[in-house]
Amino acid sequence: MGNSTSPTLVGSQLLTSQHGDIMYDVGTSMNNGKRLALRFTTAGEATYEEVTRGDVLKLIQAAASPLLTYLAETSNESKMLNHAFVEIPNTHMRDLRKLDNVFAISNEPSLTVRQQAILVNADPVRAVILRDSCLVFLPDGADSLVSLLKTCFKEQIIYSNSIAFEFAAIEAVLQTICKVLTNDVEKLLPVAKIAIDRMARDDMPLGDMESIRSLKNNMHELNTQISGMRRMLMDFLENDEDVHMLYLTKIYNESRLARDVLSFDTEDAESLLEVYLQDIYASQTRVALMLNNMQNTESMVMLKLDTKRNYLLTVDLTLTMWTTMVTVSTFVVGGFGMNLNSNIQQMDNIFWIVIGLCVLFPIVSVFTINKYLERRGISMSWKTR
Repeated sequence: MGNSTSPTLVGSQLLTSQHGDIMYDVGTSMNNGKRLALRFTTAGEATYEEVTRGDVLKLIQAAASPLLTYLAETSNESKMLNHAFVEIPNTHMRDLRKLDNVFAISNEPSLTVRQQAILVNADPVRAVILRDSCLVFLPDGADSLVSLLKTCFKEQIIYSNSIAFEFAAIEAVLQTICKVLTNDVEKLLPVAKIAIDRMARDDMPLGDMESIRSLKNNMHELNTQISGMRRMLMDFLENDEDVHMLYLTKIYNESRLARDVLSFDTEDAESLLEVYLQDIYASQTRVALMLNNMQNTESMVMLKLDTKRNYLLTVDLTLTMWTTMVTVSTFVVGGFGMNLNSNIQQMDNIFWIVIGLCVLFPIVSVFTINKYLERRGISMSWKTR
């Protein structure tokens, strides 16, 4: 029709907005081993690309090639001077497999530094950060994540233009992850609060137990994800060599630093990571407090149920004692009703005597048993406390 076009792309779909712009449907997986990724430049511009792990590995190797050449040329000189230095590992294919959802065995977050590359594996973001670009692999159904990533990258590059690109990219990725986790916390906590209030009521329907169990599982899953992020940042900050190796641009521009990584200060990198560590810790604290509140409420509900069950057991035991003692009297009455001539029936007032004994025996027996149990610390009172 006229000048309309229908762009197509193998393994993904292209959508057209109301302004005629072409947009990717990021909810579709790539074919032939390719994955859809967002590539951010130093200007904060984002473009969609189809890449394989091999393409990413070649891109990283090309970025590190000049530095590797310098290290190879000066290796003999370093050996002659007997100069020991911290060797920055090269990127291997096994490192990139951790960034693929297909090969991700667990969701344990990781921040790995390689020669001129930083690999971030933290759901829902998996990214490769270079000194002049950043590739973010998009999971299925990541439409909301795309807009959040673009906004964060724009903010960091515009307002942090005085720092190297890799730090702006790290901050944008961490900011995106923190916002996603915070949004999840904001969604779950009000629902959990309502569930706790409903759980504390005595007339809670039994059908609500399944929804509370599902909510608790979601809370534990979120807590595990946040705890993993906090562990990752804490472990990374405790490793001085990894923190120094974050300076991709600095090491590239001053090649000699590749042989003496620990020779410069890393206060700005530590400050950057600690800011988001505190943010993640705050989210973890909120989730942990809600989980503790939920656990305490469950304990109170169980105490109430135990109290009711103990009350029913007390009533049952009391009725059982009365039934047993009355059965003894019934046995005596049955003995008199066997139509045997024992001549006892000739005695004066024997009927009333037997009736009186049959009535007094259960009363005295139950009273005696109750006193004995009270001396042993067992109350048979029907009063609820």
